[in-house]
Amino acid sequence: MKARPNLQNFIYLLGSGLLIQLMGTVYRIWLARKIGAEGLGIFQMAYPVYRLLSSIAAIGLPMALTKWVAEYYAVGDLQSIAVLKKWALRVVTTGSLIASGSLLFVAPFLSKVIFVESRVKFSLMVLTVAIPFSALSAVLRGYYQGFSRMAPTAVSEITEQIAEIGFTVFALIFLTAHFPLAGYHYPIIGLTIGELVCFITLWAYRRTETIPDRSPLLPAGCLPKIEILNYAWPLLLNQIIVSTGAAAESAIIPRLLVGVYHTTTESTQWFGILNGMAAPVAYFPLIFLAPLATVLSPQVSASLKGPNPQSFKTKLIRYYGAALAMSAIGLIIIYSQAAFLSNTLFHTLRPVYLIRVLVLGLPFVSLGMLNLTVLSAAGDSDKILLLSLWAIGLKTTLFFAFVPLLGVSGAAWSITMTQIFIFLSSLAEIQPHLARFSVKIRPRWPLPCHFPMKLR
Repeated sequence: MKARPNLQNFIYLLGSGLLIQLMGTVYRIWLARKIGAEGLGIFQMAYPVYRLLSSIAAIGLPMALTKWVAEYYAVGDLQSIAVLKKWALRVVTTGSLIASGSLLFVAPFLSKVIFVESRVKFSLMVLTVAIPFSALSAVLRGYYQGFSRMAPTAVSEITEQIAEIGFTVFALIFLTAHFPLAGYHYPIIGLTIGELVCFITLWAYRRTETIPDRSPLLPAGCLPKIEILNYAWPLLLNQIIVSTGAAAESAIIPRLLVGVYHTTTESTQWFGILNGMAAPVAYFPLIFLAPLATVLSPQVSASLKGPNPQSFKTKLIRYYGAALAMSAIGLIIIYSQAAFLSNTLFHTLRPVYLIRVLVLGLPFVSLGMLNLTVLSAAGDSDKILLLSLWAIGLKTTLFFAFVPLLGVSGAAWSITMTQIFIFLSSLAEIQPHLARFSVKIRPRWPLPCHFPMKLR
């Protein structure tokens, strides 16, 4: 399996990301007009629950696969890679079936007790089908990324998006008159079909492998399972925390907004505007930055295992410089053109202030993303977990403090302040790894909550 050059990998991910973002932007605009802000709000309630259970099903193994495959590949241990892949697929298949069954069982409870909208029940039940395909796709992506092969990830993301959007648009145009389903249910069904197509695409890439996949000579017991799981479980808990936080937001924010706007319908609409309109516009430049983090991860793992980690210094500095430049340009353009973007995309100016508040956090999101990538690739998954714990606690506290006072604007400010916190804290934690690459950063501002962030 031939390693791809960094630039080619970046172009793969950037090209697919731009195409997906273009399709997704047009799709969200059309969808917002078709099902309305209220329908978007219902979708945004179900989606975080789905992401949470998909993360649980994957148990943190996708990122572990990227790390261990990169390390095994660096020393030419191909048989261990084959055994690792099979073991990970078996574990995640079992976990995904358990997660799907759990959601099917608790969906009625969630719709009646947790969310302010009982109509979310059907969406949750449909998503039980999507969970296994999503979790297994994540494992396969992590596996290919360990070789620095980004084409499978890029192609599978494109096919997933085409299938999801294609079905949803077709259904909302031609099927709503023939089936007793509300319009906001079809995007969830489309998402499920997209996950299936994504998995099929990634599975088809097996034909391009040169790694021995049948009857490996090494038994599964030769894998450092304990070490892998010790690395993976903090990542799993981190994903659970992040997904739980998103799911909690979809329940907490609308409930707090009811106290401000007095009706469930209006609170759901504002929640849909925040997450379905303002956030995609404010964080649009991340489409350029996410490929940087994806390409960086296996390189950090391989460099730290090599004889001369300092040789990676120049590349690492370029990654951070590129992230800072792109996020700064994005901030200036989006902040100054928020009204134009909102009116052009959504035919309303209601998201303008929210866009401007959220985009202030864009540089911190971008650089924090690279910080977390370095921590993950270096094996410090426990520090990522603790950062997430601090962040979710801070954001939840800010929601309760600011939303009753400022309404939906308070939610936007809470999100931005949390992004700043994540950047500062993660910057403190990567200092030892930057030193190994001979990169020295000595920030003079206080690094919040640095002292308790130790598990070892």
